[in-house]
Amino acid sequence: MPTGSDGLLLPVVMGVRVDPGGGGGFEVDPAQLGGVAGQLGTAYDDLGTASADYAGLECYAESDFGDFGMGAAWSAFDGAWAAELGLLSSAVAELIGKVDTTAGNYGANEGTVAGLFGSIGSR
Repeated sequence: MPTGSDGLLLPVVMGVRVDPGGGGGFEVDPAQLGGVAGQLGTAYDDLGTASADYAGLECYAESDFGDFGMGAAWSAFDGAWAAELGLLSSAVAELIGKVDTTAGNYGANEGTVAGLFGSIGSR
C-alpha cells in the first residue's frame, strides 16, 4: 500500500489516491477507473434484473388490502418503488459513462505528457 508524506497509508478509492497530508496531491490510475466502470456495469445489470423481477411479481388489487386506504397506499408505494428502480438504473448508467470518460481523459493526458517529456529529451 502506498504511503503519504506523513508515512500514513493513502486511501485508494476508484483508482484515485489522495495524500491527506497535502504532500503529494493525488494520483489517478486509469486502469483501475476502468475496472470500477466494469463493477458499475455489473451493478447496472443487477438493477435491471431486480427491476424485471419486481415488474414480474404478482400484483395485488387494491381490494385485497381491505379498507382504511391501505389499497391506495400500496398502489402509491408500488408505483414509486418501480419508478425509483428505473431512476437508480439511469443514474448508474450515467455514472458508468462518466467514469469511462474520466479514465479515457486521464489516459490520453498521460500519453500527451509522456510525449512532451520524450520530445524534451531529444533536443
